[in-house]
Amino acid sequence: MSRFGRALRTEAREVLADRGALLILVGAVVVYAFFYPTPYLNEVLKKVPVVVADLDHSALSRQLTRMADASERIAVTAVVADVVEGERRVRDGGAGGLLVIPDGFERKVRRGEPVAVGAFADASYFLVYSQVLTGLLESAGTLSAGISITRLGASGVRRTQALALVDPVPLLFRPLFNPAEGYAVYIVPAVLILILQQTLLIGIGMRGPAPAADGGGPASKFGEALAVVLGRGAVFLALGLANLFFYLAVVEGVFGFPRRGSPVVLTLFALPFLTATAALGLALTTFFTRRETAMQVLLVTSLPAVFLASFSWPPEAIPGWVRGLSAVLPTSAAIPGFLRINQMGASLAQVRGEWAALWILVAVYVPLAAWLQLRHWRKAAPAP
Repeated sequence: MSRFGRALRTEAREVLADRGALLILVGAVVVYAFFYPTPYLNEVLKKVPVVVADLDHSALSRQLTRMADASERIAVTAVVADVVEGERRVRDGGAGGLLVIPDGFERKVRRGEPVAVGAFADASYFLVYSQVLTGLLESAGTLSAGISITRLGASGVRRTQALALVDPVPLLFRPLFNPAEGYAVYIVPAVLILILQQTLLIGIGMRGPAPAADGGGPASKFGEALAVVLGRGAVFLALGLANLFFYLAVVEGVFGFPRRGSPVVLTLFALPFLTATAALGLALTTFFTRRETAMQVLLVTSLPAVFLASFSWPPEAIPGWVRGLSAVLPTSAAIPGFLRINQMGASLAQVRGEWAALWILVAVYVPLAAWLQLRHWRKAAPAP
């Protein structure tokens, strides 16, 4: 049997017998698959509690309060008599925002005088801030538009003309690739790819480098080490493909995430990603003297990998040297590629840049892993 075949068969047999590695390579993948998306099942933050400080106590101020409460983004939980009480409730965490309707609000509106309402949102939590501010602005804008239309109607302008005058350039808004505008659809598919990389790296790290019996002693050649790396890598590639399609076909189906990618395109794109990840894992194993070290070191890298993957923050806003550093991780090219294929229906030609970047990593990490494996054998070999 060839060196490649022997390494493949040995690794497959030993992985199935290694409960610790299987717990990471299979168990953790399944647990994370259903645990991580669960907190985001509601998708969109709705009915954030807000307080209204109504200093006018008029019919128009009460109408604005009702319109704010009718918004799906916010819910009016209390109407207070002064701003100080409203601010206290926001500071205490009882509300995410405050709407201040000034004294003389209705009188100024009826006179045609400009009047401003105050919208204050808790910016310490960005999602709360966004929903509160948008909900209050929409409510005030709707009331303002209704008042303008009423005034125009009173002056003899027909309703259709009044609508055109109030909103001369209407905006037709259609969210693409994330119709519900949900956080889960945005974050979970990207994180699943990252989890796949990290579990594969940790599992391979726990397996350690191939012992000298699989390669030889100080006289071993680079070709023997390369055959062993390719044989072991084929096992992890197969595991990675199984886990990937479990995520794409089962997990994303259960949670209702968009799935527009062709299975053939996804497979072709996954090959360099999983090969590069497996090769990187096999290269790193030569630096770990104990199984536990691999888990400790690689777990620490998970959080930096999230930020380097450029989906939690726009890549254009990341410093150039950080973006260059992120290129060493397969997920930096894999995550945008997978998202464009599976959620946007992109073809392989449309992600050729990311695909090429992954093949470059394969060309770097596979010989690097073989060289490090050969160096490990020679260090471990007894002196002649």
